[in-house]
Amino acid sequence: MGPPDADGATGDDVFYDTYLAPLETRMLRTAWRITRDPDRARDALQDAMARVWRQRERVRAHPNPGALVLRIAIHAAIDVLRRERRRRRAEESAAPAAWRTAPPPGPAAAAESSEVRALVLDAIARLPEKQAAAVTLRVLEEQPYEAVAAALGCTEPTARVHVLRGREKLARRLGPLAPAARRGDP
Repeated sequence: MGPPDADGATGDDVFYDTYLAPLETRMLRTAWRITRDPDRARDALQDAMARVWRQRERVRAHPNPGALVLRIAIHAAIDVLRRERRRRRAEESAAPAAWRTAPPPGPAAAAESSEVRALVLDAIARLPEKQAAAVTLRVLEEQPYEAVAAALGCTEPTARVHVLRGREKLARRLGPLAPAARRGDP
């Protein structure tokens, strides 16, 4: 903890107010879009905030601290999904074979917009990490490619490739539910 300033705030208070508080809602929304679950999103947010806090000197020194903080949040959300997948695999291997196969949703379920949204978010979550993050930031968060590249720690052309490949996989997986993915990015 740093010494208090004229207002009585410590350096840690200033760090939180400057770097974390303005991005907290956006971090939670991004985590939710990756995890598709409010509890997992909150877990990811807490993990991300702890990581940012431990790396606060790195964040302060970074040329684009907001992008770094969002990148940390994306990785925390992906880590939450990985933990969930490992847990699910362990449960499935212990479950009887008859319980392991669930019937796919029928055409009537696909007509419901909330279920279509759930299918799309599930398909995004099954993309490779960088593609899922790139599609989430570009398509759902409507971020420019420059911001996607900064969040992923890559060049802008590489970010465009991640978005393109992610959208192509989504189009194949979602079939008729994904006409926008076939048109390309505006």
